Amino acid sequence: MSFGNLIEKLNARDKDERYMAMHDLAADLDRDTIKLDGEMERRVVAIILKHLEDTGTDVKQQAVRTIASLAKKVQETQLEEIADKLATHILNKTDEEKRDIGSIGLKTLVGVLTPATAPAVLRRVTPKLQQGIGMELEVSHYCLEILNDLLKSFGTLMFRDLASIQTGILPMLSSSVSATRKRVATCVASLAICAPEQLFVTLVGSIFTNIEASRNADQIRTYIQTIAGISRSVGHRLGRELKRIIPLFMTYCEDPKYQEDVEMLENCLQAFESFVLRCPKEIGPHLESIISISIQLCKYDPNYADDGDEDEEAMEEDEEQEDEYSDDGDYSGDDDSSWKVRSASIKCLDAVIRTRSEMLFSLYKKAMPTLLARFREREDIVKMDVFTAFKDLLRQNQTHAQVDDPMDEDSGGGSSVARLIDVDKIVKAICKQLREKSIRTKERCLEVLRELIAILDGGLAAYLPVLIPDLEKSVEKGAKASLKIEALLLLSLILEKHKGSDFEFSTYIKKLGPSILQCVGDSNYKISAVALKVCGKITSCRADWQPGDGFVSSMYQATYSRLGSIDQDLEVKESAITTMGLLVAQLADKLKPDQLGACLPVLLERLRNETTRITALKAFATIANSPLQVDLGAVVSDVVLECSTFLRKNDRALKQAALTSLNSIITRYAAQIAHNLYESVARELAGLIAETELHLTHLALQLCETMVRHAPASIPLMQQHILPRATVLLQSSLLQGTALGSAKGLFSTLASANSPTCPFESLLGQLLDIVCSKGGGQVTRQSTQSIAQCVSSLCHAAGPKAREDTIKSFMTQLSAADTAEQVKLLLLHCLGEIGKEEDLSAFSVESVIVTSFKSSSEDTKSAASHALGSVAVGAMSKYLPYILEQIQGQAESRYLLLQSLRQLLTLKAAQGASGAGQMADYVSSVMSMLLAQCAADEEGERSMVAECLGRLAVLFPGVVLPQLRTQVSSDNSFARATSVYALKFTITDHAPMAELAACVTDFLLLLKDPEVIVRRAALTSLNSATHNKPSLIRPLMGSDWLMPTLYGETVYKKEMVRTVNLGPFQHKVDDGAELRKLALACMDTLLDKCPDMLGTPVFLQHVQDRLSDELDDIKQASYQLLSKLAVREPHCVREVLDTISEPLNIVLSKKPKENASPQDIERQNELQRTAMMTVVVLHRMEDSHTCLKFQQMFDGMQGDAKLRQLLESVTADSEHRAPLQGARGWLGGGGG
Repeated sequence: MSFGNLIEKLNARDKDERYMAMHDLAADLDRDTIKLDGEMERRVVAIILKHLEDTGTDVKQQAVRTIASLAKKVQETQLEEIADKLATHILNKTDEEKRDIGSIGLKTLVGVLTPATAPAVLRRVTPKLQQGIGMELEVSHYCLEILNDLLKSFGTLMFRDLASIQTGILPMLSSSVSATRKRVATCVASLAICAPEQLFVTLVGSIFTNIEASRNADQIRTYIQTIAGISRSVGHRLGRELKRIIPLFMTYCEDPKYQEDVEMLENCLQAFESFVLRCPKEIGPHLESIISISIQLCKYDPNYADDGDEDEEAMEEDEEQEDEYSDDGDYSGDDDSSWKVRSASIKCLDAVIRTRSEMLFSLYKKAMPTLLARFREREDIVKMDVFTAFKDLLRQNQTHAQVDDPMDEDSGGGSSVARLIDVDKIVKAICKQLREKSIRTKERCLEVLRELIAILDGGLAAYLPVLIPDLEKSVEKGAKASLKIEALLLLSLILEKHKGSDFEFSTYIKKLGPSILQCVGDSNYKISAVALKVCGKITSCRADWQPGDGFVSSMYQATYSRLGSIDQDLEVKESAITTMGLLVAQLADKLKPDQLGACLPVLLERLRNETTRITALKAFATIANSPLQVDLGAVVSDVVLECSTFLRKNDRALKQAALTSLNSIITRYAAQIAHNLYESVARELAGLIAETELHLTHLALQLCETMVRHAPASIPLMQQHILPRATVLLQSSLLQGTALGSAKGLFSTLASANSPTCPFESLLGQLLDIVCSKGGGQVTRQSTQSIAQCVSSLCHAAGPKAREDTIKSFMTQLSAADTAEQVKLLLLHCLGEIGKEEDLSAFSVESVIVTSFKSSSEDTKSAASHALGSVAVGAMSKYLPYILEQIQGQAESRYLLLQSLRQLLTLKAAQGASGAGQMADYVSSVMSMLLAQCAADEEGERSMVAECLGRLAVLFPGVVLPQLRTQVSSDNSFARATSVYALKFTITDHAPMAELAACVTDFLLLLKDPEVIVRRAALTSLNSATHNKPSLIRPLMGSDWLMPTLYGETVYKKEMVRTVNLGPFQHKVDDGAELRKLALACMDTLLDKCPDMLGTPVFLQHVQDRLSDELDDIKQASYQLLSKLAVREPHCVREVLDTISEPLNIVLSKKPKENASPQDIERQNELQRTAMMTVVVLHRMEDSHTCLKFQQMFDGMQGDAKLRQLLESVTADSEHRAPLQGARGWLGGGGG
C-alpha cells in the first residue's frame, strides 16, 4: 500500500482503521528500500505528530512507536519539528496525557539518534528541558530523565550547555522531594562523564562543600549517592578526591547518631564499593579501613540486642545453641530494612576480594571467618551475597595457584594461602545450612563445597560420612531439579578427587545408589546426563564389587536404556556412551555375558552415527585399554573399518580420536584384525603424515609403530605406504617434539623387527639418501638433525655389528676429500647422536671431528663441536680430558671446544643425579678452566663459559654457586657479567632451588652495577628466573631495590646516547636502548608470572612513560604491556586513558617523510598497526567511552580514511583471533 493511501486511512473515523494504518506505516518505514522525498516527509511527519493527540489511546501509543522508525528516514528539519513538538508536550502544565506522550516519544527519539542527527534535536530540545526542570514536579521529573539520556549518549555534543545545565540542576540536590533528588543525582553522574576538566572540578567541589555544610540527613544521603554515581560513571576522574571523600564518609559510618540510619550506611557502603571498583589506584591507602568497616557492618542488626561483637567462635563451641539471628526468635522482620546494610557491606567486601589479589593472604585471615559466621544470616538475599563473596574468596586462591611455591610462604596466592582454610569449620557450617528449608541456600552450599574440593584437590574424605546423608536427600525423588544437578555435580567431583584416598564408596551404595539410578532415568536431560557421569565415576572408585552384584546390574540396565534410546538430548547420549564404556572397561567381569553381548553392537551403532561417533571412539579406546582384556571379537573388525574411513574425513577431532582408538585396539586385538584392514589403515595413514599437522602426524606414526610391533605382517605396508611419506617429512624444518619422537620410534621398531622385506641397510639408505641423493641442497639444518636422530635410533636398535660397520663407514666418508659438505654435516650429527648412547672411544672419532673444525662452512664447524660434546657423553673418561686440554692449548678453536663442553654439560644436567655422579671426578678441573676464561676478551667465548658454568651449577650447586658468588665482587666487569649471566642457565626445570634462594639476591644486586654489560646480563638472568622459577623472585619484589632499579632501567637517559661520525654523516647510538628493551621484557614476564606482587599503578606509570620513547621497538613493547594491563587491570588503565591517548594519537597520525625508504615506510606501518591493535583493546574496556580525550581520538579516526581502514582491518583480525586466544590474547578483552 502506498504512503498516500496510508495517510488517507490515518484520517479515517474508525480508530481501529487508524491504528492498523499507523502500524503498517511503521512497518514500511522500517524497510531499508523505502525512501521519502521532501514533500512526503513533511506529510508523514505532520500526520504522525497529529495522531500524538488522537482520541484513541492505542493509536497514540502506536504513533509514539512509529517515531523511532520515522527518525531514521527524515531530514534534519523534520527531526527538529518532531523534537520540538514532543518537548512542547512535556512542558504542558494542564494535560497530563500529553506530558506522558511527549516524554515517551522524546525518549524513543533519543534512543535512535546518531552523532550525525543528534545536533539538530539538541538545538531544539536542550533549552526546553532546562526550562522544564524548574517547572512543576512531574514536568521536572520528565525533563531530568530525558536530560540524563541525552547527557549519557551525546554529552560531548552539548559542551556549550553543560555549564548552564550544571548550574540549573545542582541546587536541586537539596530538594525536599526524594524522587527529585534521585533523578538529579543520576543526571549529575551522567554530566560528569562529559564535563570538561574545570567544570568537573567545580562540580565535585560544589557537592563536597554542600555535604560538609549540610546538617540534613536526607540531603547528606543524596550527596553520598551522587558521589557514588559519579564514581561509577567516571571513577578515574574522581580518584584524586578520595583522600577528602573517604574520611568524611567514614565519619558518617562511625557517628553514633547515624547508626540507625539504614539508608545512610547503605549509601556509604555502596560508595565504598564503587570506589574500590572504579578508583583502584587512589583507593589503596584506604582499603584497610574499608575492609574493617565492611566486616563490622556485615553484622549490623540494631533490632537485636547484642552484648558486643558477634562471637564468631560460638558456632564452633556449641552448634546446638540457638543462633542469635535465627528465624525462630520472637522478632518479626517484615519492616526491618537493616538487611540492606548487611548486603551492601558484603558486596563492598566482595569488591575488595575480586579486585585486590595482592591482599589475598590478609583477606583469608580477616574476611573468611566473618563470611563463614554470616552463613547463619537470616535474610535470604543477604545470605546469597555471603555465599557469593565466600566463593569469590576461594576462587581467588585458584586464580593464583600457578604462582605459588613452597619456598614462597608469604605470597598472596596458591596453596600457601589455602593452608589458612579451616576445613573443619567450613564443613560444619555448611552441614548446618544444608538442613535449612531454603533450596537456594542448599544449592549455594553445594557450590561452595565444589570450590573447596577444587582448591584442596580433594581433602574432604574425612568429612564424607557427614556430607553423604545430605547429598542423599538432595538427589531423592522429590528434590528440586536444580538442587539435584548441584548435588550430582558435587558427587561427581567427590568421586573424581578422592580416588586414592581411604574413601570407599561401596559403603554408601545402598543409600545413594537407587536415587542416582532414578536420576539417570529423569526426564530432565541435565539431571540424566550428570547422573550418568556419576555412574561412570562410580565404576572406577574403590568398592568390593562381586560378580552379579545387584547394583552393578541395575547401573548397567539404567545406562543401557539411555544408550539404546534415540530420541533424547545429545548430552545424554554422549554421557550414556562414555559411562557404558567405563562400565565395560572396569566391571566387565561383574557383568553377565549376555549384557556384554547386548551393549557392544549398540556402541557400534553409535560409532556409525555422525553426532556420537567421537564419543563412541573414546569409549572403545577405554574398553581396549581395560586390564580385564574384554573380548571385542564380535565388533573389532567393524570398529577398525569405521576408524579407517574416519581418517579421510575433514574433521581434525574425529581423526585424532580415530588414531588414538586404533592404537589401543591394535595393541590389544591385533591378531583378530584381517590383513586387508591393516592395508586400508596404512593407506589412510600415509595421507596424514605431513608437516602441516604435526600432532596428527605424531599419532599416525605412533600407530604405525604399534602395527609393526603387534602385527609384523604389516611391515611391507610400511615400506610401501609409510616410509616414502616419512622421508619427505624428515626434510621439513618444522619437524620436532612428539612427531620427531614418533618417527624415531618407528625406525627403531622396524630395525628391531629385522624383517627381510625391510632390512636395516635399506632403512639406513633411505635416511641417508635424503641428503646424499640431492647433494644436500634442499635440506635445512633442522632437517639434518632430525635425520641424524633417526639414524641413531636405527643403529641403536640394529645391534653391535651393524652399528660398528655404520660408524666405520661414516668415518671413512668424513675423511674423504670428495665428500660433499652437506653430507659431512649429516654424518657429524649422526656420530654425535650415536655417541650419546654408545661408547665410541674405540673408533677414535675425535680425529675426524676436530679436522672438521678447519672447514670453511660455519655449519660444519658447529656440527663438529656438537658431535664432540655428544660423543663425550658416552665416553667421558677419554673425551672430557681431551676437550679440556684442547681448550687450553688451541686458542683458535676455543669457542668451538667450549661449545662441545657446553653440549656435554647440557646433556649431563638433563640426566640429573646420574649425570652428576659421572661428572664428579672432573668437576674441579672443569670449574678451574671455566673460571679462568670468565674474563675472556671475546664476548662469544664469555657467553659459552657462562652457559657451561650454569649447566655445571645444576649438577654441583654446592661447589659452583659459591665460586660464582665470589666473581660477583670481581674488579673485572667481564667476570661479573659472566657470573650473573651463568645464573640464567642454572635456573632450569632441574634448578637447585634451595641453593639458588640463598644467593640469588647477591647476583641480582648487579642490576645496580655501573657497567652496562653487567646490567644487561643481570636483566637477562632476572627475566629468565622470573619466567622459569618465579618463586625465586617473588620474595625480592617487596624489597626497596629490585622494582625501583628495574623501573630505572626503562628510563631514557641522554647521557647514554653518543654520536658516531660516519664521514659526512653523524649517527646517534643509544647504548641504553637494549637495557630498556630488556627491562620491559622483565616487566612483561613479571606481569605474567607475579601479577599479584606488582603495584599496578606504579607499573602502569612506567609503561605509560615508554609510549613516547625515541625507539619504535620500545614503543611496541610498551603497547603489548599496555594491552595486557587493559585486560588484567582495566580499572587502572581507564584512569590514565585520556593521558595515553596523546602518544598513541601522535604515532597513528604520523605521516611518512617524502624521501622515506620502503623499509622505513614498512616499519612505520607496522608500528601504527601495533598502536591500532592497542587502541582496539583499550576501546573494548568497560566504560572506555567515559574518557573524553580517548573517545574523541577514537571518533576522529572515523574521519580519516587511512585510519578508518586500519581500524576496520585490526578489528576484523581481532575478532578472528579472539576465539583462539581468549581473554589473555593480544587482542582479548572485555566488552566495552
